[in-house]
Amino acid sequence: MNGIKWFSRRLSFLFLLLLAFGLSCDDDFDSSIPYVEVNFYINLVNHNALNTVGYPEYFNGGYGGIAVINSGVSFYAYDMTCPYETDFNCRLNDDHDVIGTCPCCETQYNLLDGGYVISGPSAEPLKQYRVNVSGGRLHVTN
Repeated sequence: MNGIKWFSRRLSFLFLLLLAFGLSCDDDFDSSIPYVEVNFYINLVNHNALNTVGYPEYFNGGYGGIAVINSGVSFYAYDMTCPYETDFNCRLNDDHDVIGTCPCCETQYNLLDGGYVISGPSAEPLKQYRVNVSGGRLHVTN
């Protein structure tokens, strides 16, 4: 009888462990910004400002344009549409600052570290795109 109890306890533990891992592996964040395919390359030779830490460059693409910034450790790319407003006309100011500000709701976002909210009514960070670095080129995708 002890063998059956031991086996059922181990099986229950294994099931709970698999369930916990299965629920925690969902790393996709559903942004309120509509999905638009993003897939382009940036040559750092042609965009010398991206070699400077904290100076964002702006590109066409995404839902409302894309801001790309060098944080000194990695590159980040964000959709410039405010997720609180989700209106195409409520895009972050493109004033080459590390703080992105929405002109409609005045939410401020930190462009150097994940696009998280610094102040304002938004509870959602900026929609982020993947940036892969290969040699002197950046590949921005979603």
